[in-house]
Amino acid sequence: MQDLQYIIGIGFSGADLPRAIILAFLFAMFAKGESNLWKVGLLALLIDRTVWPIAAMGSSGAEIQSIYAAIGGMAKSFTDDLGIYIVRYIGLVLMIGGFRWMRSAIHGIPGKAAAA
Repeated sequence: MQDLQYIIGIGFSGADLPRAIILAFLFAMFAKGESNLWKVGLLALLIDRTVWPIAAMGSSGAEIQSIYAAIGGMAKSFTDDLGIYIVRYIGLVLMIGGFRWMRSAIHGIPGKAAAA
């Protein structure tokens, strides 16, 4: 039970939570209503775990060798971090679903009024 608590704690730590909320909000706002939520969550996870960190390293002025080393480190530790990726994926899917529900509730068409 402690391992599960540890994985969930790392999957959504305090530093990563704003990034996850921003990604979930943006994907929920721009995803079409009939799009598959699981695929949208997978794309958000890909951006969250690969594109965002690499882009941050590049924009902060890291050398190309350190970026390549980070990519290699991500690939090497993928199986070790699989539990964290699963927790993060489920959390992103739930947040995207919640934001999509909120979007549809805000922009929903009200029902017809009953005849008097």
